[in-house]
Amino acid sequence: MSSINNNKIFILAGETSGDLIGSHIMKGLKKNNKELFFSGVGGAHMNKQGLKSMYQMNEFNIIGFINTIYNFKKLNKYLNEIVYFILKEKPKAVITIDTKGFSLALAKKLKKTFSDNTYKCPLIHFVPPTIWAYGESRIKKWKNLHDGLFCLFKSEEDIFEQFNIKCSYVGNPIIENFLKYKDNINSKTNKKKYFHNSKNINCLLLPGSRDGEVKYILPEFISLIKNSNVKLRNVNWIIPTTELRYNYIISKIKKYNVSGNARVVVLEENYELLKQADLAVACSGTITLELALFKVPTIAVYKTDFFSAFIGRLLVNFQNVILPNFLLSKNIIPFLFQEKFTNHRITNLLIEYIETIDKKKKDFKDYSSMILKNMIYDKPGRINFSINSSKEINKIINNYNY
Repeated sequence: MSSINNNKIFILAGETSGDLIGSHIMKGLKKNNKELFFSGVGGAHMNKQGLKSMYQMNEFNIIGFINTIYNFKKLNKYLNEIVYFILKEKPKAVITIDTKGFSLALAKKLKKTFSDNTYKCPLIHFVPPTIWAYGESRIKKWKNLHDGLFCLFKSEEDIFEQFNIKCSYVGNPIIENFLKYKDNINSKTNKKKYFHNSKNINCLLLPGSRDGEVKYILPEFISLIKNSNVKLRNVNWIIPTTELRYNYIISKIKKYNVSGNARVVVLEENYELLKQADLAVACSGTITLELALFKVPTIAVYKTDFFSAFIGRLLVNFQNVILPNFLLSKNIIPFLFQEKFTNHRITNLLIEYIETIDKKKKDFKDYSSMILKNMIYDKPGRINFSINSSKEINKIINNYNY
């Protein structure tokens, strides 16, 4: 069948972390076949690897139960258009990354459509549901749905095995990005570039990459900057964000007259900031892992609408929801959720961190080493996400009964 011999791959990522993962997957696949053509949904990283994106990635970047319901009609329209596109283009594989609600709906619809059609192809998914944080009930929906399921954390293999689901660990591009930057930074140059006063404490405020996250978290950060305790007057505030959110955040800090007290930068272009930071307050998510790897003492926060928060309290395991806490099975990063995320609480924690900064930095140095060891990155050359993911994808494609 023509679909076996074509060079088309459909690949979809709906958020910033998935975009990075997708670019590494594409890079690995292109090493074996430079003629591959990628279509689907992605952002800047995947576009650089040659993706022809059907939509803006942020159209799929929706969180919270209210927002999901509100955007149901739009997402269902995209779902139908994507299924039609796949049937027309006949790629030799469909790869989805994270974006769990939409990815699940797409896989289910394609599975049903394939059963009534002469065309079919393997369905492959990276970053399955985080059942260790959001409950076991979600996993049943994913069983026997994909031809390949791949995780980014070594311990997830055993968790999924308990449910008789094969989920393979193939490495982690976030850790590989960290290792890439680790030894290639001129510290003095970067301090002059990013921090005007090197004697001060340098604190990053990371409000998240999704619209909903920034909407609820940024106002608390602005309040923190405006009402800084006297003990925080010597703090350099920097707000790293995505290219998509940059202008919005700039407009907000100007509106509330704190642009003179904080700087906004695009994190993708200034990743080395993480090496120069002394402290961070970050939206719960992948960034907490990156900060822990860079040995930055961190406080995690999250805020959303009332209904989503209520449902979240019923479903979320708050002991595991922060990635470094899950990976090390200990509460190394405090988490302030919803009403606990206030200017007063953040201020008190930051003062406590500053007063014990040397010990905190030593602790996070140890945590960073422990994470690398747990993820099999403590020995050079042991694992490579791009190579491993492309090998597994090609194996699935070559063995698939088209």
